[in-house]
Amino acid sequence: MKALHLLTLGFVLLAVSSYANTNKPYDDTKQPLIIDHNCINISSVPLEYINGAKQKLVIAYGHTSHGSQLITGMSKLDKFMSGKGYANGTFNYSSDDKNNTLQLRDNPFDNASDLGNPDRSEWASATRKYLNDKPQVNVIMWSWCGQAGWASTSEIDLYLSLMEQLESDFPKVKFVYMTGHLDGSGEEGKLNKNNKRIREYCRTNNKILYDFADIESFDPDGKTNYMKLNANDNCDYTTPGNEDRNWAIDWQNSHTKGLDWYECSVAHSQDLVGNLKAFAAWWLFARLAGWGDEQSTGINQLSVKNLDAKAYASKNAIHFNIDPSEKIVQTILFDSQGKTIFSSKETLENNTIDMNLISSSGLVFYRIISSSNTKYTGKLMLVR
Repeated sequence: MKALHLLTLGFVLLAVSSYANTNKPYDDTKQPLIIDHNCINISSVPLEYINGAKQKLVIAYGHTSHGSQLITGMSKLDKFMSGKGYANGTFNYSSDDKNNTLQLRDNPFDNASDLGNPDRSEWASATRKYLNDKPQVNVIMWSWCGQAGWASTSEIDLYLSLMEQLESDFPKVKFVYMTGHLDGSGEEGKLNKNNKRIREYCRTNNKILYDFADIESFDPDGKTNYMKLNANDNCDYTTPGNEDRNWAIDWQNSHTKGLDWYECSVAHSQDLVGNLKAFAAWWLFARLAGWGDEQSTGINQLSVKNLDAKAYASKNAIHFNIDPSEKIVQTILFDSQGKTIFSSKETLENNTIDMNLISSSGLVFYRIISSSNTKYTGKLMLVR
């Protein structure tokens, strides 16, 4: 069976909209930008957009120890990538643009440490003051410590409304939303409910989301959602057989240090988590610098009867993005002649279809049914 490839990256889906000029910065008025565990293949990010991020972005990032995982991972990334053939300095960053580095100002704000310290709103005041003093900054990021795990609904809504107001007051700045880190409370825990609220708001209102929790819920193989197995920030979880394991240590032990992962000594967690956070961060920065959907995931909004169903593609799978509480329990793909090319009445793992199960190419239609008996339809283009 020949592999199906992303067009320019391998696999492309027929979309409602596309980027006519991917040199333009990401336009968040058209669709959401979700950076999650599907955004970790850093080798697939075009070098021109890595360089574009260094030329175009001036980032200010507020965080405490958990948020530092992103920075710590980035600090060791360049050495790791130079071992894969990238020029030294490609992934370096600094507080200015010295030596062609990414401008990332780490914790530059006064009187606020993260999204919940010293309270739920001081970060917004600190951001406002900073942007008034530093008009050259065009990307703002703030992370949580543990506060998302016990925040009330009104406190999450306050966070969202403060972000919305900042976006309105500073329209030339891109504001990156974040979910809170895992705390072991699982799918039914307060943290996951608050994170889902943030995700749904970002998807509905075309926001930019760095999904901190989702990135640390999956190992690089992406087959198991460890959040659902009560994984915590250290990557400890309990197997269905009631065995205590650590998914990051298990993955590191089964892969080669220096080739598949690198040491970076992140706070509260394992090296691999710092790796994944850094990979996803550069994916985000490349997108903000103009890397369009046709390069990054191969898909924009699908043409569907109702716009509840979306999908996106990674290298080896088609992902259906429906209500997170639902599961796809029936799937049919058929070609333009009505011939069925894929059919399953089994629940799709993580609502995805393995590309190796599909042999046809060309225009393909899909029909999926969720666990709530909601039907979604659309079409996509498979290119060899």
